[in-house]
Amino acid sequence: MQNLMQWSWTLGLTLFFAAGNIAIAQDEKKEKVIPIKPAEVKLGRPVEFEKDILPFLDDSCISCHNVVVDEGELVLEDVPAMLKGGKHGTSLVAGQPDKSPLYVAAARLAAKTAMPPMPNDAEAEVLTPQQLGLLRQWIVEGAKAGAGSAERKIAWRPVPQQANAVYSVALSPWAQFVAAGRANQVVLFDINGKQKIGRLIDPGLSTIKWNDGLMYPDGAAHRDFVHSVAFSPDGNWIASGGFRTLKLWKKQPQQQQQLALAADVTALAVSADGKSAATALADNTIQLWNLATGKPAALLKGHAAAIRGLAFTADGAKLVSGSADKTIRLWNIAGAKQEGQLTAPADVRAVLLSKDGSQVVSGDADNTIRVWALPQPGNNDAAAPVAELKGHSKPVTALALILPAGTQIASGSEDGTLRTWDLASKRNLKTMNLGAPVTDVAARPDGGALAASATNNIARIYDLNGKQLAELKGDVNLTRNVVSKTDGQTVAKQQFALADAAVKAAEKNLKDRQDASKKAGEAKTAADKALAEAQKKAKDANDKVNAAKVELDKKPDDAALKKKHDDAVKAAAKPNDELKKAQSGKTSAERAIKLAAESIKTAQANLDTRNKAKTAADAAQKKADADLAAAKTQEQAGLKPIRTIAFSSDAKRIVTGGDDNLTHVWDAATGQAIDALSGHGAPLTALAAAPGARVVSAGADKTLRIWSVNPNWTLAARIGAQNNDPDSLAASPFISRIVSLAFSPDGKLLATGGGDASRTGELMIWNVQDRKLVRTIADAHSDVVLDVEFSRDGRSLLSGGADKFMRLFDVATGKLDKAFEGHTHHVLGVAWKADGSAVASAGADNVIKIWNVETGEQKRTIANYTKQVTGIQYIGTGDNMVSSGGDKTVRLHTASNGRNYRSFSGAADFVYSAAASRDEKIVVAGGEDGVVRVWNGTNGASIFNFEPPKPAANAQANAAK
Repeated sequence: MQNLMQWSWTLGLTLFFAAGNIAIAQDEKKEKVIPIKPAEVKLGRPVEFEKDILPFLDDSCISCHNVVVDEGELVLEDVPAMLKGGKHGTSLVAGQPDKSPLYVAAARLAAKTAMPPMPNDAEAEVLTPQQLGLLRQWIVEGAKAGAGSAERKIAWRPVPQQANAVYSVALSPWAQFVAAGRANQVVLFDINGKQKIGRLIDPGLSTIKWNDGLMYPDGAAHRDFVHSVAFSPDGNWIASGGFRTLKLWKKQPQQQQQLALAADVTALAVSADGKSAATALADNTIQLWNLATGKPAALLKGHAAAIRGLAFTADGAKLVSGSADKTIRLWNIAGAKQEGQLTAPADVRAVLLSKDGSQVVSGDADNTIRVWALPQPGNNDAAAPVAELKGHSKPVTALALILPAGTQIASGSEDGTLRTWDLASKRNLKTMNLGAPVTDVAARPDGGALAASATNNIARIYDLNGKQLAELKGDVNLTRNVVSKTDGQTVAKQQFALADAAVKAAEKNLKDRQDASKKAGEAKTAADKALAEAQKKAKDANDKVNAAKVELDKKPDDAALKKKHDDAVKAAAKPNDELKKAQSGKTSAERAIKLAAESIKTAQANLDTRNKAKTAADAAQKKADADLAAAKTQEQAGLKPIRTIAFSSDAKRIVTGGDDNLTHVWDAATGQAIDALSGHGAPLTALAAAPGARVVSAGADKTLRIWSVNPNWTLAARIGAQNNDPDSLAASPFISRIVSLAFSPDGKLLATGGGDASRTGELMIWNVQDRKLVRTIADAHSDVVLDVEFSRDGRSLLSGGADKFMRLFDVATGKLDKAFEGHTHHVLGVAWKADGSAVASAGADNVIKIWNVETGEQKRTIANYTKQVTGIQYIGTGDNMVSSGGDKTVRLHTASNGRNYRSFSGAADFVYSAAASRDEKIVVAGGEDGVVRVWNGTNGASIFNFEPPKPAANAQANAAK
């Protein structure tokens, strides 16, 4: 039988996980089953499996009968598996098609067994009479596997648009993003923002033709279904696995552009269309920029002191500036000239334009907010404000217009307050105290919230009623470092406790051995004494026998002497027997002493080893304590004044900047820290939102930088498919699908699992940076490797396979350390407990098993699933686990007692994959229904469902029919 790589593959083979749910609509519309009459076959040659049979099996059968989704335990991917059959026996009887269940089902001779069921979401069609004739003739000819052809090219087709099953999900390291393998796409979702932020697109697939158009008009990650996906521990890499191809995607720098300035920036504005920016410089000039080209435009001169506020008109044609020279100026962008001017009674610290552009509002150093009519071109005369808003007790530092109505504004002041005002009534609506001078304010574009930053190292989000929604502070990277070090300390404590318990057990064992030795010594003393006594008694008795014999020898016919001799012999029998017993007792006692000595030596060696391990664990714990203390010190040192704040244009993010030189990105709804972007070499002085989820930052390092607030990963490497020809798999190191992936804890290694169904498991370790194969672990499993996971220390690799085994390998050598046997069906998932003391396995036999790593013994079986348990993960550093199952459920269990303490409902079909955040607050899952579900792990409530795309009526994919 040829390897899978030598087959004529079509896309049907890649419907990897469609677990018996292909006929979703059949309950709604019952099929009228009509038997198919096979056509007469006249090929002029024997029927070949790879050429004639496999292509239509791919289209109609394999989606439900493959190595992982084996409905009825039947696999139809190769002839040996077909002959082996499922739980009801073989599917083929060579030479007898009418006795072959596969033929009977395909010919639709019985309604209950007719396959495939119609209709179905995978677009699988019933066999044509010609195809059925080929199948029948092939069976008649003996159902031979055939020799195959290594030259045969894969016959790719578009993925059916209805096929949206999610076979793999992965959480980013801090549970902000989900990567989901949906059909041949890898889709990225923002959990907090409850939005799709992108897809991974392989540009090499975008130009592939199909019929009269493109095969993947909207782009794709893989040509077939994405069977596995994983984030690296730092989130900078995503790995995805498909048919014979591994792809690595690298996170791109979020800084998109950097512009050099002539001086430090004191104020910043971006036009509504995002095409232009204005930077107020420390030399009192205004530099205009074309953001599309990154080129400087006009330089505006006129102010005589620091410029503190800038605002574009809605059409971007004009610019308003406010300065410490007590003037507000109107500039014509196209002509690069001043058109009008207002004179204020105090330094102008901030400006904004009304929604209709007819008025300008200034925040002034005399604690007053002033509303002015926009000066007309050529009018530089003194004019009085049309309104004054008073309430602040110190200089006004920042202003923001509250849209969409535009009838209210927000202001910040050195008096530490954020205030909202109604422009028509001039009333102060709400006052919020930040506790320190306010440096900047921002209004969410939809008007739903306000944000303000202050010199006391915080920023806050408020609703319009003045309720605080969130507080923002610190450097998320330093905070995460504290969390990581806290986890490290927790694990170190657990491992020290394990080491201490092991020492105590070893000490007890040694004492038991010493006690046994003492008893053996006492037994030896007693045996020596008993032997001496027995020897004396035996000697006395034997002496009497000898004396009687001497007398009898002298008078052999003396009956009395003969009786005396016989009586002496009889009397000596017992002492001699007791002597033998005493000698045996001494021998046993000596052996016991020797064994006791050896056991003491072994126990002492074990104790020495355990003590060394405890010493190492103690040192590791002390280091973890010191690392955590240092991390907390760094976190506190990272608290710096926040100088500027802005909402992103899509209202999903807040961005802050200040004295730590970082551009901080936060979730606008929850205030959760998302990222801290480095680039500026000095404190940030201003921020402004730009369309397309971008933000512009300015700093005291004389640079202007443009950032994307959402991350983006692009293709960095293909392993398997050639970089210059993504169609070619001739040089692929993978024999079939890559169904499991795992990064090492340091992110330097990537383990891949797959294999050839019913033949061999394939387990490889790769160097992420140079994409080179580090090691192939030969004969890792005798069937497909379905899951892999590194231990927390990165020294061991756990794998589970279709051969029903879970195995543990040494990463450095590839040597098998331990095999765990106990499942009665495929091992679909494996997981490490953080402290390394236990591992868990999930099986197609509907159970979860917990194992002792050191002994290899099974500790517990958890059996409350009614279908396959498709995945397993220990959560954080504790004893809780998340798992998914074919019974449409996702569950949380405690490994030590097996308690199912929470279940998550909502899935409409088979669930293939689940993951949880380290703190258990987020649980995600995906399955056959194509929905990526997100729950609150602490209470089971649904957070959001990311639905699959709706199929277009005339989609290109339908051309595959």
